[in-house]
Amino acid sequence: MRRVLRRWTLLWMAVILLSVHAQAEGKAFRRQTMDYFSTVCMLTIYPENNVDGQTIWQEVKATLARIEQAVSVSDASSDVARFNTLQFGEETAVSSDTAAMLKIAMLIHEQTDGLYDPTVYPLIDLWGFSPRFNEQVYTLSMPYDRAYVNGLLPLPEEKYIEALRQLVQLRSVTLTERDGQFFLRKDIPPVTVDGVTYQAMLDLGGIAKGYACDCVRTLLKNHGIERGVFICGESSITFLQSAAEDGCYRIELGKPRPGLGKEACYASLRASNVSLSSSSDSRHAYVISGVRYCHLIDPRTGWPINRPDENGMQQGVISATILGEGAAYDDAMTTALCVMGKDGARAFMATHSEVQTVIVCQEDGQTLNVYTNLPEETLFMADDAYHLKSLPQR
Repeated sequence: MRRVLRRWTLLWMAVILLSVHAQAEGKAFRRQTMDYFSTVCMLTIYPENNVDGQTIWQEVKATLARIEQAVSVSDASSDVARFNTLQFGEETAVSSDTAAMLKIAMLIHEQTDGLYDPTVYPLIDLWGFSPRFNEQVYTLSMPYDRAYVNGLLPLPEEKYIEALRQLVQLRSVTLTERDGQFFLRKDIPPVTVDGVTYQAMLDLGGIAKGYACDCVRTLLKNHGIERGVFICGESSITFLQSAAEDGCYRIELGKPRPGLGKEACYASLRASNVSLSSSSDSRHAYVISGVRYCHLIDPRTGWPINRPDENGMQQGVISATILGEGAAYDDAMTTALCVMGKDGARAFMATHSEVQTVIVCQEDGQTLNVYTNLPEETLFMADDAYHLKSLPQR
């Protein structure tokens, strides 16, 4: 019963993130599935010229299956799982999909001085956010595992945080191509704690759904589809044109914290022919003694983002949303923005106006401020608890 509830919750989250307020022109073809990435994927298109929607849907599902098989950390035959079992200095062949995702990840790793780093996976597991926790089949199998107490996972020991933090080194993962085949090499030295050795591991889950949106977008364009939308999970969406007169969709941005109103969103905007990705500390999180711990890990500390200060106060970026041409790039960059913190994220936005961004910051422990570099009057606020602020001048 709990697993069914989680599925419907994910579906609801995807729906509230996107609201389309437009009269359809022509008959819409709609399909959805829960078979990939442990989340809901939904397609809405308006086929023309006798294009068969069911054929396109089958191609979409085949695309999702191919990408999931490449990046799954649970499937022992996947590219990522095979890389994770490598010893220091070994390499493995990977698919062109994995290579493409790694290239984007490495680009953003460089652009953010390492704040986006998918080799944080050992820390994600340490803090209780890997699939073995999400799928509710958790057993004490690693030396650092803790038993749940009153439904909560106790915090990990500092010695494991510090040791596994040393494995976060994407720059020491080498991607090469030989005779048309891609290879990944692990040159990250292992660490040892209490006689147990731990190898570096990789997780592309934070970029895979965005990459899937990019692939589906290309697929739809190749079929001549001009109107439609594809949603992959609660955080990655790609839009074509809508059936509205202006061709735009109304996009509602879900609240990372409760507000004053009953609306599910804190703001809305209109857009078309664009992809959207978001990251937030409100997803995949638990609260202990009033402190929120989430799946977004800061490579510099080994802790989840927005670690409490010496006074126990939490503040920082709690949500980041990007509109851009590439959902995979947006996926990774929104994660990096959350890790940057308020000052770093605002500075990035001020100097990268081409990356259309909205962030929500929790300041002074409770105040919710919204910053954006979108054109003026593009973002429509919906809840008075969220305050639209200006970016610092540079």
